[in-house]
Amino acid sequence: MFHHTVDSFNCVTLDLENFSGTENQFLVELVAIIEVSRVNSRKLIWIDLRDALTRFIPICLKHGFTFHSCRDSATRLVLKLQEDAYVPFYPTHTVGVGGFVLLDGQLLCVQGHSTASSPKLPGGTVDLGEKIADAVIREVYEETGVSCEFSSVLGFATRFPTNLGYTDIYFVCELSALNRDIVITDTEEIKHASWVDIDHYLNGGHISAFNRHVAEMSMQRLGLTQVSQDSYKDPFAKQEIFWTNA
Repeated sequence: MFHHTVDSFNCVTLDLENFSGTENQFLVELVAIIEVSRVNSRKLIWIDLRDALTRFIPICLKHGFTFHSCRDSATRLVLKLQEDAYVPFYPTHTVGVGGFVLLDGQLLCVQGHSTASSPKLPGGTVDLGEKIADAVIREVYEETGVSCEFSSVLGFATRFPTNLGYTDIYFVCELSALNRDIVITDTEEIKHASWVDIDHYLNGGHISAFNRHVAEMSMQRLGLTQVSQDSYKDPFAKQEIFWTNA
């Protein structure tokens, strides 16, 4: 029978990392784990099939598994053993960040290569497993060469649908600049970066309504600061905590 683990939600996860058997062997072991899981009143069975094991997908589907999600390295399927068992959604949101960097009355701005591109805050997409604070510092540096320290989350906005069908969450973060010199690293995406007088930015007709509103609200500096987690020792401690300092 397949190696497996049972989590705190009473769900089974199969470990096929070292499985190299035939389709018939796979079928025998799959049926066995399904039967044992039903006897033990488990709720779900999760199975990840990496590239070399995708030939077993038809067998899984024939025995009640359904597609759940797909990553670069594996396809995930799930089997509901109880009718009312809850199956967590696959990722439904993408997360983006923008850096509000104000230094001596000037706002750090970037423009893309599109002729319709207007000055905007530097930023981009948060990578899988990356923290918001780390992501916005990285994106600002890649697009402008300006090193920064994280200060706070000033606000966020959502957009749906995006071209991938997900909801996009965009966090605007206040950063403190550690240098002024601009060196664009991400030249494929960014055409121009500069320090712009904040009054000119707010009053310029070439700024989108959303970006102008973001800057106006950010000037109020009523953000959420990052909370230290040194006292959190449990294994389920949050990756990041932001809280109002008002």
